[in-house]
Formats: sequence, C-alpha cells, structure tokens
Amino acid sequence: MSIADMALYPWARAYPWAKVQVDGLEHLQAWFDRMDARPAVQKALTLPHARPYFWDTDQDESAFHRQNAANFSADVRSAKST
Repeated sequence: MSIADMALYPWARAYPWAKVQVDGLEHLQAWFDRMDARPAVQKALTLPHARPYFWDTDQDESAFHRQNAANFSADVRSAKST
C-alpha cells in the first residue's frame, strides 16, 4: 500500500455518489478488491465521520448519522469473505 493508494482510495470509492459508472474498468475493480482485502481498510470503513451540513440535508443529525453508517456498512466485507 502506498501513499497514493491512501490518498486516492477514499475519493475513488465515492464513485456512486458522483454518479460515475465503473463497469468494465477491470483494473480499477481489481485495485478496489486489493484495497478492500486489507483489514485496516475494512476497519476504517466502519468509522465514517459524517458531516450533515456538507450534504446540505434537512434530516436531523442522529438520523443522518444512522443512514450514513448504514450506507458504509454495506461496503464492509465480513471476515469470512476476505
């Protein structure tokens, strides 16, 4: 893992929010798989620090945090699948 991986991974994995399609990008998908296989990455995915004001939402803050955690939890792989 390089400093470039650490710097780019959070931005690259935000492609769903950016409404960017990554289908057919085999090298990118392989990189995601390698990064996702790292235990430290999986641990980090369980610790989102949401900023409701950044998303310009009218949702109350506790509901926003619950929804944000649920969004990220789908990305976390179980120990059996890695």
